[in-house]
Amino acid sequence: MLSQTSKLMRFETDKELIEKAIRRIDSIVPNRDTAAIVSNFLISLEPKTVRITASDMETTACITIPAQTQKNGEFIVPGKRFLEFVSSLISPELIVEVQQAEDPDQESNFFRVVLSGRGGIAARYVMSGNTAEHFPALQRFDSSRLFNVPTALLAEMIRKTQHSISQEDNRYIYNGLCFQSSGDQLTLVGTDGRRLAAITRRLPEPANLPQDSDTVVHAKAIREIQKLLDISEVAMIGVAEREFLVQVGDAQLSTRLLEGKFPDYKKVIPKEMAVELELSREKLTDALLQIRPVTEPPSQLCRMLFDNKTILLTAQSANQGSQVEVTLDTDYTGEKVELGLNVNFLLDVLKVLDCPRIRFSFTDSNKPVVIRDQDDPDFLSLIMPIKI
Repeated sequence: MLSQTSKLMRFETDKELIEKAIRRIDSIVPNRDTAAIVSNFLISLEPKTVRITASDMETTACITIPAQTQKNGEFIVPGKRFLEFVSSLISPELIVEVQQAEDPDQESNFFRVVLSGRGGIAARYVMSGNTAEHFPALQRFDSSRLFNVPTALLAEMIRKTQHSISQEDNRYIYNGLCFQSSGDQLTLVGTDGRRLAAITRRLPEPANLPQDSDTVVHAKAIREIQKLLDISEVAMIGVAEREFLVQVGDAQLSTRLLEGKFPDYKKVIPKEMAVELELSREKLTDALLQIRPVTEPPSQLCRMLFDNKTILLTAQSANQGSQVEVTLDTDYTGEKVELGLNVNFLLDVLKVLDCPRIRFSFTDSNKPVVIRDQDDPDFLSLIMPIKI
């Protein structure tokens, strides 16, 4: 037990509001290494507001909410435990008091943080806190470096490209989405070397991104950005000192850009395709979902035989002793051609599209397959075939 305490800081706020705010950024806090400084939230009290900040050293995000504050200042608390206490508290309000022990045996930077609510059933939680010294600082936002992007548009662009981000660490530059700009056009590209997705959209104002270096944002930061996009109808994004900056309403995020040269995706897109088919997205999806249980990792090979106005989709598993086939009608009338494709790569593309029909294009069994939205010329997906 602490012998005596003195109140350093105090705030009151809506319990549901702060819980929702924390959940937008809490996954930035690493699950491992709970002794590290980044396992904490930084909580900053300012007049009539509280700002919660989370960081993993690479990505830092903060969100500000209204609150009644006393004795402004800042402190850190273990992030996962703080969220657990807030979410468990049964009370419409959250009251947080930060107290410092007046015990000479205690370190001067040690705090006692008390969480409570209103009402007879509300719990009173006590946890340890500390000073904010050495906590990573958020990159200062210079509005002149930022440009506006409708959040619905940015959400769509991310959703349609992030499935192509590499999950392997040996090609680090492929572990994120590349942002490119030209005038008022913004392009997002993702690739893992075996597949690629790219989408371009026109913005209401010029996109101000560096032209002399690649702007590649790590997959984890992309997921964190997605969680902020429903806060407001407009996001402000930009780059400063090799940091990617995002501001959405009262939330801000900065993340270190990936280093390296992103491949020129335009060079791998075939100029001409020997075969271009229009297919039902729903029917192709249904066929592939039936094929997938028989495919085997790591290739997840699905064979597609094009012949005489049909596509015969097949897969077989030596380990399972099983095989499957599904036939789709099409208007293909060329020579017999068989492609080998990863069934998951195909499904990843089809599930992010909204169109009823797709354009499925290829030249032969050794060259890339290109899938386009029939109604959207500014989106494409490219998949490299598997040798069979």
